[in-house]
Amino acid sequence: MNINYKGTHASLSENDQNYIEDKINGLGRLVKPADNVFVEVQMDAKHKSGLVFRLEISINPPQFYAEARGNDFYEALDLVIPKIKEQLAKQKDKKVSLRRRKKSLKELE
Repeated sequence: MNINYKGTHASLSENDQNYIEDKINGLGRLVKPADNVFVEVQMDAKHKSGLVFRLEISINPPQFYAEARGNDFYEALDLVIPKIKEQLAKQKDKKVSLRRRKKSLKELE
């Protein structure tokens, strides 16, 4: 899997990138090795409540997208991972159900 990072008004250290990779690798079989993963981290310093981090993850080619905001980078990442995982699991469940349905129809014939 290809992971591309972009920091807008924020810099990503090597440790941050490794932390993101560990979290995305935790998605396991839901992300294919050929998929491109785009991660963007944005820091908004002019927000009324102080610093706010926005983290978005986009997985292509199946076109999955999730975004979350948090008070720090780690909070935003911990909020966005379940969102993207839910989308990936839903798509996988649909494929498995369709495959099983087709198999059971063939057996009835």
